[in-house]
Amino acid sequence: MRLFGTDGVRGKFGSEPITPQTVLKLGWALGSVLQEQTDDRCEVIVGKDTRVSGYVLESALTSGLLSAGVDIALLGPVSTPAVSYFSRVTRATAGVVISASHNPVQDNGMKVFLSNGLKIPASIERKIEARMNSPIRVVDAHKLGKARRIDDPVDQYVHYLSANAPSRLDGVRIVIDCANGASYKIGPMLLSQLGADVVSVADTPSGFNINLDCGSTSPGNIRKLTLEHHADIGIALDGDGDRVVMVDAAGNLINGDQILFIIAIARKRKGLLRGGVVGTHLSNMGLRDTLQANEIPFECVDVGDRFISQRLGELKWNLGGEECGHILNGEAGIPGDGLIAALEVLAEVVNSGKTLKELAQELKLVPKVTRNVYLRNQSSPIKGIEASVWPKTFEAVDVARNELSTQGRILLRASGTEPAIRILVEGYDIDQISQIADQLSDVVDQESKFAAATTA
Repeated sequence: MRLFGTDGVRGKFGSEPITPQTVLKLGWALGSVLQEQTDDRCEVIVGKDTRVSGYVLESALTSGLLSAGVDIALLGPVSTPAVSYFSRVTRATAGVVISASHNPVQDNGMKVFLSNGLKIPASIERKIEARMNSPIRVVDAHKLGKARRIDDPVDQYVHYLSANAPSRLDGVRIVIDCANGASYKIGPMLLSQLGADVVSVADTPSGFNINLDCGSTSPGNIRKLTLEHHADIGIALDGDGDRVVMVDAAGNLINGDQILFIIAIARKRKGLLRGGVVGTHLSNMGLRDTLQANEIPFECVDVGDRFISQRLGELKWNLGGEECGHILNGEAGIPGDGLIAALEVLAEVVNSGKTLKELAQELKLVPKVTRNVYLRNQSSPIKGIEASVWPKTFEAVDVARNELSTQGRILLRASGTEPAIRILVEGYDIDQISQIADQLSDVVDQESKFAAATTA
């Protein structure tokens, strides 16, 4: 049974694998695999974002873990990086966050962390998937797991972030869009403790409004509100707090590539950058070129913070990230915390005397357009796209690449989190790349009627 994608287990709630029955079994499979690897009793930290379906999945997951003889510690609604943090500081065996990150409310999923705060490796994922093929074997009653609740996890995590913040923010006016998600308390509280003048929006989760016309995936909201409130800077997180985009005082969007660049340059100047920067195949061509012009090495890996984290570990570098706003701060030891990334950028604004706009303009981005083509007759992510299944699409990509020649690039990939094909076209002629992106979208959409069923 294939469960894990590029970022944990994810899908539409009520459809496999995000059903109460499957999640209960997943909890048991995870617990039994973990318990087999140690003679000590295991404990798993469990957190969630603000989706209403989190109540159902939390009950199912914890029932499975307890039936495998694993203790659990419940955090309630907290960000994904907070679950990673508590997995480390409590010396738990693992941590699980119930979240679909930036996806809409009808989706949900799970990410699993080890005791070091990093996501579980593929080897353990395969063991869990194999165990799903076995019937549930509940441990004897005297070996069943116990549940406890961690008191004040938001206060504890904010204290940690505040104590390690690179700078005070006194007098800086900030609008923060919390996406009605897991950071709705953490973000505003942290910025206020650091002295900022904070306007908090999208901070009243109902269970149904996470990522709804707000957060990092709807940047128009934070751009508008930053201007309306005459703020110095706007910050928009996603539903589980592991992504961030920012806005300068003029309403210009600062994406993940620009955030990564600002942090890299600041660290290099301070002697805090180890090695270079790891990005992905979605990273802008301009990021690579500008970093290299500043004598900062740059490497590309597949899309997904897992691959970035893995490469950072191999190189012993301490900074990587994605255009979407996933920034991996090696020093913090926490994969993808939007607030930590924002704090580094804010510190550079405070300490450099430059505005956020001026800092971002030092990176010369190459124009790009993206399209997401949602596949017909699919409700879960697909594994990939192959030329044998998508011949017309691959033929159209070859034609477009010949047209672009050396003046751009095309990237076509299957989403690891949604039933969609992602199209990226990058180049110096915006009209040309927009036309190519539209043409490819039409071809993918038409061919998906026939290809979707064979790629599931």
